[in-house]
Amino acid sequence: MNSLKSYGAAEEVTGSKHLLNINGKKYLIDCGIFQAKDAEKKNKEFKLPKDIEAIFLTHAHADHCALLPKVVKEGYRNNIYSTPATRDLSSVVMLDSAKLQQNSKEPIYNEKDCLETMNHFRCAVYGKEKKIDDLKFTFYDAGHILGSSMIDISYPTNFIGKIFGKKEHHILFTGDIGREDNPICNSPATNFPAPEYIVMESTYGNRTHEKVDTVYQELTYIINRTIERGGKILIPSFAIERAQELIYFIKVLMNEEKIPRIPVYVDSPMAINAMGVFNIHAECFNDKIKEEFVSKGKNPFSTRTLSFINDLKESTKISKSKKPCIIISCNGMMEGGRILNHLKYNIENPNNTILIVGYMAENTLGRKVLQKTPEIQIDNEKYLLKCEVQKINALSAHGDYKEMLNWLKKIDTSKLKKIFLVHGEKDSQKYFSQYLTENGFNVQIVKKGGEYKL
Repeated sequence: MNSLKSYGAAEEVTGSKHLLNINGKKYLIDCGIFQAKDAEKKNKEFKLPKDIEAIFLTHAHADHCALLPKVVKEGYRNNIYSTPATRDLSSVVMLDSAKLQQNSKEPIYNEKDCLETMNHFRCAVYGKEKKIDDLKFTFYDAGHILGSSMIDISYPTNFIGKIFGKKEHHILFTGDIGREDNPICNSPATNFPAPEYIVMESTYGNRTHEKVDTVYQELTYIINRTIERGGKILIPSFAIERAQELIYFIKVLMNEEKIPRIPVYVDSPMAINAMGVFNIHAECFNDKIKEEFVSKGKNPFSTRTLSFINDLKESTKISKSKKPCIIISCNGMMEGGRILNHLKYNIENPNNTILIVGYMAENTLGRKVLQKTPEIQIDNEKYLLKCEVQKINALSAHGDYKEMLNWLKKIDTSKLKKIFLVHGEKDSQKYFSQYLTENGFNVQIVKKGGEYKL
């Protein structure tokens, strides 16, 4: 029986792992870590099903790629397929994850395991069909982050199908779907063969975003308002894509003299390493970035007041400083990394602003800050949340439910039998499922461990 089974990102937004069983052979799409509640336990307990023919990687966010070194450490020896940019960013993400585990009593993998994992990567560019036995796969631009992909997987029909003139079946894994007005990447692709099944993300299945152009206005207001009262702007950010987008927006605003040229610190070794990957994969940029910067030999991700912070002592010095500045630091959901140190020194100062620019999953510190919980616990110490908390919704790299429906309307759905919803919280998926059903689609919310016939 051909089937789909999920081991993560089923009625939740992390730990993406989807098993495709085709003609008796098994393939895994994504192999990400769980984050937030019970994450350590879930990550340790996951065991890769036996006899996996290949692993396909949609993109390089930790919740899609960062458990790869564990499965390699435990014996996986076959190939991992991705785009070149995803391969390079994945190395940054996995090594950072290994570094964060150094203080753990039982790390699930180390840097050596990450380096061994890189030996298993094989790359394919967008639109170039590849073949593994009878299975074919093609990556298409998902418009989410640099190198992100949707994966079209096709395989031959059985004897009866061939009698009716049908040569092959197509399944599309969307990964994370981006937005049409992404400041760096292209719009999500629509030029793939008509799928019979779509395995589709649903992170923002019950929410809408503002247009990306509103980011300029909101950033200008928040930054200027904070600087006028002598405060600092702390931006917990994902190291990949979000940090680069922020630098780009700030660069534009400074060039247009809409905000003063105050110090901007990128305090994240991971973001710094990711910046190097961005600089060598300009093929993934949208036409605007290529025309305005790349073609003129300019770097879209730099400005005169920008500093990259590697040294921890320098990071602490910036945390303690009272001078106005912008600090972009990781982890995006405030679950670890140097952002915690910046919060400790600055969260109780009402002159400062915490600017949230991304999704905050349930049970994360970021969700508690976003909800303005009066007392926040950081590293077993309690702090009063006195600083201002702001959120910019337009910066999401995920399409909202209306944008995802618009994308569905642009693709060929003439052969579509069912949409499987993954990678979303329960309320989001319930709303999105109903919304898609009302628009004529057959929808199945995937449950962890459930097996669904294709």
